[in-house]
Amino acid sequence: MNLANADALRRDPGAGSSRPAVIRDCCLRCAFRRGAAALVHPRLGTPLLLGIVLGNALLWVAALAILKFAQVLHSDSTEAFAWGQTLAWGSGKHPPMAGWVARAWFSVFPTSDWAFYALAMAVTGTTVLLIRLLAGEVVDRRRAVLATLLAMIYPILNFKGYKFNPDLLQLPFVVLIVWAYMVAAERRTALWGVVVGLAGAGAVMTKYWGAWALVAIAIAAVTRPDRNRLFRSPVPYVAFAVFVLAMAPHLDWLYAVGFTPFRYASQYLGCDRVTAAQYAIDSTLHAFALLLPALGAGAVAVLLPRLRRVAALPADALDRACQIWIIVAVLTIGPLIAAIAMPILMKSDWTVPLFSLVPLAVLALPRLAVPLRAVARAAVILLVLGMGALMAAPGLATVKVLFEPNRALSPRLDRLAEIATDLWRERVGTPLMVVVGDIEEIATVSFYSTDHPRMFSAGTPELTPWISADMLDRSGFVGICPAAAPACVDRITALRPCADRIVVTTERGALGQTLPPDRWVVLLALPEADTQAASLEPLAAACQPTALR
Repeated sequence: MNLANADALRRDPGAGSSRPAVIRDCCLRCAFRRGAAALVHPRLGTPLLLGIVLGNALLWVAALAILKFAQVLHSDSTEAFAWGQTLAWGSGKHPPMAGWVARAWFSVFPTSDWAFYALAMAVTGTTVLLIRLLAGEVVDRRRAVLATLLAMIYPILNFKGYKFNPDLLQLPFVVLIVWAYMVAAERRTALWGVVVGLAGAGAVMTKYWGAWALVAIAIAAVTRPDRNRLFRSPVPYVAFAVFVLAMAPHLDWLYAVGFTPFRYASQYLGCDRVTAAQYAIDSTLHAFALLLPALGAGAVAVLLPRLRRVAALPADALDRACQIWIIVAVLTIGPLIAAIAMPILMKSDWTVPLFSLVPLAVLALPRLAVPLRAVARAAVILLVLGMGALMAAPGLATVKVLFEPNRALSPRLDRLAEIATDLWRERVGTPLMVVVGDIEEIATVSFYSTDHPRMFSAGTPELTPWISADMLDRSGFVGICPAAAPACVDRITALRPCADRIVVTTERGALGQTLPPDRWVVLLALPEADTQAASLEPLAAACQPTALR
């Protein structure tokens, strides 16, 4: 208690009742300031920040598992898992990296919903740590720590990042490319050229959209004041050579399958320019809207109670900031211009990896003061956000089920996978090898089935080039279609006209809320040997549908 407070207490003895609250407030302030000081400490900061990133990821895994308890996984995630069942150099839609990562992850973790949310949070947590590394090359330690905390508040890197797919997986690769470029441009050694080349190949092998990061660093390199020194070094040439070598197997695979991923992507081409502009602007505005929580938290942390300015930064620090501004401008504005010019129907998911560096670009403003209390305030906001989400998750999940059951209760494809696998094992006695149907359903069945069969798209077989008609005959398969989709049933029937047809019903409900049950058609196409044995039975009996509940 200072002299002013003591004098006030003598004048008004009743004011002493507020002393415990004042003391508690002072203790909390001191605790958070000491924590902020520890975060920016050269030795203590790194392990403490690692602990915060890990704790934040685990917290969001728990919150997501609670929020989505009545839903099965999104088909984007299960599709990546299904791609990983075949270690190919690509899939019918995208390059292979998402499938490889999913296969590696689930070789260690069980095939459970929480494990997929944990994979998504591992990707976002890695992105946060890479942002810290990049920020360390651009701004001082205090701003770098603040940029890391704001990244964890960015919705894409917490609850909006629940869906593991190529767009999410591009996040760490885009940040890695920019960090490797910033370091390589300073050190100008062949080793860092290798790192840039591998990072670029990783991004493009995740999704071709990742090439925007390469375009961004190329433009930044050309605009550097010391670009002559950079282009006289081995960095750009080694990076290009390593990138081409790393991409060579995938390019060979692309040629072998007739460039199927590009033909799949062509569905987003050919629209009129007005429609393309509308899609591109909507996607960009959506991405900026998702930035508002992080930017708002940064404003509260830095600008209150008033904006403070500092002296201009040294020239080299300003040059590094300019590089980040150029890269962020290319990543955020370049796709918008390209989508309108080409024209392309730009989806909002495509902006996921392109806006994660905007908070760092704002913090790189040279005249913006970042006091230590800004770090403390950002840490408080992060703590309140995470703990609030975890505590609110059960209530939010309950409210959603009770008042929005059509959205909260998804079809129980996990139960359907269990039924289909049991039917196959009872009839054939061997593990299920292949599941056939439309990708959205069969990818999820592949994940939830204990046999984890490979998937084959009956409608678009070019999207699953790893399975041939001969393999389908040898291994047999289970076909799965919604009962309300006769076209799907017809496509599978064309593959095996007299497959056993069974109608399956799965219930949909939670917390006392129920929706009409979902009806599915399951077609059992036996392996060749079993088919020959079954041919001794009357053909009409073999082709009759049965019902199972």
